[in-house]
Amino acid sequence: MKNPIPFIFLLWLPFTAGAFSFTPPEIPGWGQEGEVAVFTADNLFDHINGASEFYFSYHFQKLWVTRYKKGDAEIALEVYDHGDPVHAYGIYSMERPNGANVSAIGAQGYFEESILNFVTGKYYVKLFSFREPDAGSGVLLSTAKSFAPSLEEKPELPLIVQRIPTQNLVPNSCQFIPDTYMGYEFLGSAFRATYKTGDGQLTLFVMERKIPGEAAEIIRKYHELLKMDPGDLKEGDYRIEDPFNGSIRLSWKGNYIIGFSGDDLPAIRQDLLKTITDRLD
Repeated sequence: MKNPIPFIFLLWLPFTAGAFSFTPPEIPGWGQEGEVAVFTADNLFDHINGASEFYFSYHFQKLWVTRYKKGDAEIALEVYDHGDPVHAYGIYSMERPNGANVSAIGAQGYFEESILNFVTGKYYVKLFSFREPDAGSGVLLSTAKSFAPSLEEKPELPLIVQRIPTQNLVPNSCQFIPDTYMGYEFLGSAFRATYKTGDGQLTLFVMERKIPGEAAEIIRKYHELLKMDPGDLKEGDYRIEDPFNGSIRLSWKGNYIIGFSGDDLPAIRQDLLKTITDRLD
């Protein structure tokens, strides 16, 4: 019988060759303080306390925390692995301030005087500084720009985010909700964005489902919840009078459901629907 070791090695190699090994960046003039701390779902609570459940809803996998010192000044680097770019963007989008001045740091990021946050690939990265003047536009920005390519060489925002129309878009309102959209478990996940004009405000939301029939099931369950008859289910437009969320407009096409809530602004709604439908084809 031949030695089985080479065969075992070939089976083992594909599972380890692509494994990610976190290496903290060097920051010129700063020294790393201690070892990198690693957190998983088992102990994330020890680091972010009550916020851990929120992070779990965005498919949290692992967190690496590195600390640096320069005299009395300190920097903390946190790198969160959320498993895929959509959920990484999602948690980033929910924590991004409304007034953030975003720029191309990784896929997208922003900084203030003492913080810098960005998303790239499946990673959500946070940098904090203490007792370092103008750190956000200085050492944090330079560190982020040099470090980001080591996490993802070609970062991109999720496709739906790229396709969201920008005219009348409220800045930084494009977010990803991972489950129970509008409070309904059957609706699942959705991207949403808010639009505002002098006539009012509405929310566009986009649901993408990979499995055939899932979009139809959402339409059916929404009608059943409110004791409405959806009729012969087929691709097209639906209107739901939801006592909790108001009048909801849904447009089902293929694997997508494009919906609207908020003020009734027919002209803007139709323009948004046409634009994003064309872009998602």
